[in-house]
This record gives sequence, C-alpha cells and structure tokens, in this order.
Amino acid sequence: MEPITTKKERVKLTPEQLFNIYLECNVPGVPVKQILERYGLKPWDLVAIRKKIRAAAIEALAHGKPGRKQQLIPVEQVQQVTKELTETKDALAAVGYELSLLKKRVS
Repeated sequence: MEPITTKKERVKLTPEQLFNIYLECNVPGVPVKQILERYGLKPWDLVAIRKKIRAAAIEALAHGKPGRKQQLIPVEQVQQVTKELTETKDALAAVGYELSLLKKRVS
C-alpha cells in the first residue's frame, strides 16, 4: 500500500512578506534555495517577485513626489502675474520714497 501524498497547499503571502523574502535573497552569500524552501516557493517565484518589485519601483519613481501633480500654466497668465509683481514693487518703492521725504520734512 502506497502512502497518501497530498499536494502542498500554497500559502498566500502578503506583499510585506514577499518584500522581506526579496531582501533576504539579495544578501550576498545566503543560500537562496533554503530561503525559498522555507516559504514553499520555487526559483521562478523569486523571479516573479523581482519583476514585480522592479516594476513597482520604476512606477513610483516615474511619478515623482506623491500628491504633487505638475500643472501647465499658460504663458499669458505668467506674463500677467509678472507684470502685476513689477507694478507692485514699483508702487512699494514709490511709497517708501515718499515716506522718506515726509520723515525729512518732519525732522
């Protein structure tokens, strides 16, 4: 009579566990096969994990800082704001000059 063999059920690993396996396997000189066997994985599983991590890293780096979206501002709007800023600076300089003249008259 042959012993009944059951197919080993695959354990669903969390993304954090997969990343930890990836980190463990990337340490120089470690026995990768033993690490994979401990988690019930095959070498092609590690290849898939590496591909997913690489794709996720490239995706994250391609989008820049999270929450910050680039906006295109029309040239006319930039010119208008620059003009307003110049006018405001000129007005402030004029008020400052008038204030200095008034202080001289009072003194």
